Amino acid sequence: MKAEEKPATPKIEKFNPEKKVTVKSIANWTTGFQRIETNGDVTIPARGSVRLTASEIITQVQNGNTLFTGIDGQGSHATLYIEDKPTRIEADFETENSAQKVISEEAVKNLFAKNKIDFEATLPNMVKTRAEEFAIVEMIRKFKFNDYEKVRSVENLTGIRV
Repeated sequence: MKAEEKPATPKIEKFNPEKKVTVKSIANWTTGFQRIETNGDVTIPARGSVRLTASEIITQVQNGNTLFTGIDGQGSHATLYIEDKPTRIEADFETENSAQKVISEEAVKNLFAKNKIDFEATLPNMVKTRAEEFAIVEMIRKFKFNDYEKVRSVENLTGIRV
């Protein structure tokens, strides 16, 4: 007889401060900040990414860099997104069960799949910063969303023509 096989639950790896982690910018312009742990500056191109040590990221978060911490200090609506779950957990942006509140392609696709009333209710909660305004407009262009009323709602909220 064969022993019952349990489905493997994905294990989240442990936080490693020396690990290089990718950080993505949602901004439509160049962003940057001064390093704290070492000398020099970090410059991230528009909608680009850079690799930093996890310890530098955590230090930036602890020092209140709003590019990472967002509008509430918990990573919500942040301009820079950390692409490593253990680092996001260490920064207290999310837990093993909850996700960080950031705009993403999947979130925008789900938003445009909603009916008009739900769309109108969700949009202001999803787009709160200037970087998110430019990001959602870029995603509308990229995915060629053509629902006139929804696109106009985004234009009215952001002040940016699609």
